[in-house]
Amino acid sequence: KFKADMLLMYGRSFRSATGSVFFSTLEDGKIVKGLSGVPDEGPVLYVGYHMLLGLELISLTDGFLSEKGIVLRGIAHPELFRPKVESWSSEFSMIDWVKIFGGVPVSASNIFKLLSTKSHVLLYPGGAREALHYKVH
Repeated sequence: KFKADMLLMYGRSFRSATGSVFFSTLEDGKIVKGLSGVPDEGPVLYVGYHMLLGLELISLTDGFLSEKGIVLRGIAHPELFRPKVESWSSEFSMIDWVKIFGGVPVSASNIFKLLSTKSHVLLYPGGAREALHYKVH
């Protein structure tokens, strides 16, 4: 409960500041505002493109949780799960934050496990290089 409340709090604040809006496509092809065109049950694979630093993840996770009750399970770079990564919070490590937001380390077996359990999986093929606009070597 605590994790979901924190996610909603941060997500709503960020969405309010950025003005994020969602659109989806219904089965008949009609485009509608909101996520009503998104299946309620998985497995579903979402493929995205990172914008600036991957900050769109906050709005995405909040939007899906708020509107559909769906926790997106993001396939995250393995570096985010290393203990050496610093966090902006003294209470939670970066690993904790990534897990709170549904992240799991990228691997074929993790993607398979998530899809096998009918999860909604979010994949960014461009990864960290894309989020940082190819500034990572």
